Amino acid sequence: MPARLRSLPANVTDTTLALWSSDEAADWQTQSVGPDLAGVRLERARPAREFVSWPGKRNYEGLWWSSTTRAHIGFESLLERDALLWLDWDTDAVARISSQPLAFLWPKGTPGHKSHVPDYFVRLADGDGKLVDVRSEAHQSKKALAQFALTREVCNLVGWQYEVWPALPAGMAESLRWLAGYRQDRCAPSPETHDRILAAFADGARLGDGVEQVVRFAAVPAEIVLANVYHLLWDRTLTVDLTRPLSMSTKAVVS
Repeated sequence: MPARLRSLPANVTDTTLALWSSDEAADWQTQSVGPDLAGVRLERARPAREFVSWPGKRNYEGLWWSSTTRAHIGFESLLERDALLWLDWDTDAVARISSQPLAFLWPKGTPGHKSHVPDYFVRLADGDGKLVDVRSEAHQSKKALAQFALTREVCNLVGWQYEVWPALPAGMAESLRWLAGYRQDRCAPSPETHDRILAAFADGARLGDGVEQVVRFAAVPAEIVLANVYHLLWDRTLTVDLTRPLSMSTKAVVS
């Protein structure tokens, strides 16, 4: 397994190069950017560079356990963590996610830019690829916007989608962060409790009423049933209005 790069090599050619390594390759791979790059399984890519820490660093970095990929994915800021949370929850559209999947080495002489490592590669449920850069609107400087424009051009050439992700949608942040705490398998209901929950919310019910009904008929402690319900809200078996804060009065229904 090749080591992560602490610095990226210079591109001395007149074409954009892509640099990546995956669990299907023994070493770092480099090729000119073009439609052939769409065939690379970047959802299995290793991070293209190290997450470097230093005393006084203001960004918070760590690992997010993804219920989609069943593995940890790195992030370098709380905003990137929120992006992972969003991608992890959006299972209707997202099949796999990788962090810092490749580096673009811009042609020599590119004004103001030598290279760029996008934050995430997403393999969509329909098989398409998508690169995601995470940047709040307040920090989208002219230099950053120029970098994003270069990346979008490359994605158009390859045939990938591209998105600059600014933040969780207004009103959803609190709800999704709460539900994410119940994404692990240990919060999943047993088969019997699962069926009871679906029956309780089949026609729609307030969370408190549905939990009470399951407790009554399944003889399972209320705190366990509530964790089970939150898990099913996370995996979208149940649906609620996530634009409003969750409470026991929130109405849920089977998706």
